[in-house]
Amino acid sequence: MSHASFIRLANVSLRGLTLLSKFVLLFFLAKFLQAADVGMYGLLTASIGYALYAIGLEFYNFACREMIGANRRNWLAMIRDQVVVYSLMYLAVLPLSLIIFAKGWLPWEYAIWVYVLLFFEHMAQELNRILVALSEQLLASFVLFMRSGIWCLAVVGIMWLWPEFRTLTFCLASWLVGAIIACAIAIKKLNTYDKSSLAKAIDWKWIKLGIKVALPLLGASLALRGIFTFDRYLVEGASGLEVLGPYVLFVGIVTAILSFLDAGVVVFFYPKLVAAAKAHDEVAFRLDMKRLALNVMAVTLVLAFVCVLTVKPVISWLNNPAYEGQLPMLYWLLLAIIIYAASLIPHLGLYAFSYDSPLYRSQIVACIFFVIGAYFGSQIYGVMAIPQVMCAAFFIMLLWKAIAFHRMLKLMHPAP
Repeated sequence: MSHASFIRLANVSLRGLTLLSKFVLLFFLAKFLQAADVGMYGLLTASIGYALYAIGLEFYNFACREMIGANRRNWLAMIRDQVVVYSLMYLAVLPLSLIIFAKGWLPWEYAIWVYVLLFFEHMAQELNRILVALSEQLLASFVLFMRSGIWCLAVVGIMWLWPEFRTLTFCLASWLVGAIIACAIAIKKLNTYDKSSLAKAIDWKWIKLGIKVALPLLGASLALRGIFTFDRYLVEGASGLEVLGPYVLFVGIVTAILSFLDAGVVVFFYPKLVAAAKAHDEVAFRLDMKRLALNVMAVTLVLAFVCVLTVKPVISWLNNPAYEGQLPMLYWLLLAIIIYAASLIPHLGLYAFSYDSPLYRSQIVACIFFVIGAYFGSQIYGVMAIPQVMCAAFFIMLLWKAIAFHRMLKLMHPAP
């Protein structure tokens, strides 16, 4: 095996193991913890994940692209300027985030955990992205495994052997340790780069340009991520943490389908579609779009079918009536993910040709529809209305993108 092949295999293996570790952790938390604790874990992870988008500003999309083409002697100065952006965002976002605790949406007892985890998780995430941009892919995958994989396996093993560690606090502490180790590894590597550029003044012009590029992406990302964040608060508000626990587990199951879809299908077709679009090769583009559609729907439907076949034995293994009683939510969530997966097909086609406006607008409208519809729907019809409204929101997004994609194709030359 060549060195390049070994690096690719190691990258894929580490990233696959990271995904699997997070998936395994969620199942064992459902086994070892009370449903209410699993629900609180879901609220905390969703809140921290959403805050990562707000603070990160999607600035990495601009900064990493700039670093790839820059002289390596300037890398540390560019990283420092990113830190300036994120520091300003912390000053803006953190005071506003106190509303979550003041309103009682999250208990004050978890405030320190949220802010400390947010800081180190954000640092580890941005460092990971920087390593990728600097062509340190293997190290980036290892850092990702430290941040999101190995501590999950450690928690499962320790909870299995020593019941006294079966607490949410131990899980959060382990998460923090994993994030800190990931940061330390990445910083040690960056510390080997040329530091002479740090003597330069902060490049405010570069920062302003980056923010201008990143803001449209931020709105779309916050909207889409908002659906997978606000849903948990809505479930908790409608039925409490005891019902949120099963919901968090079921969301973990269905979003695993998206993770496998991204790793096994999207990353394979995305470069081909972009290359065909840039080359104005309409024949190749249309052919790859057909293959993409076939692969996306086949993989999604097969994985959804496997979930339906295996979920009852898994729920029985948990031996917790709280999960068995909420099983219908899983089927609605599976339908929502199937619709969402279908929307990826026109999404990638539009993105390849830089037709970004329909992507932003559809995601923002879908988020607004979901929040309003799920809130009032859950008040009238109960918690089951939340995944049902999610299906409707994703269908709106699918329809919007499909119409925009069809219009884009009409502007192209007819297919041969």
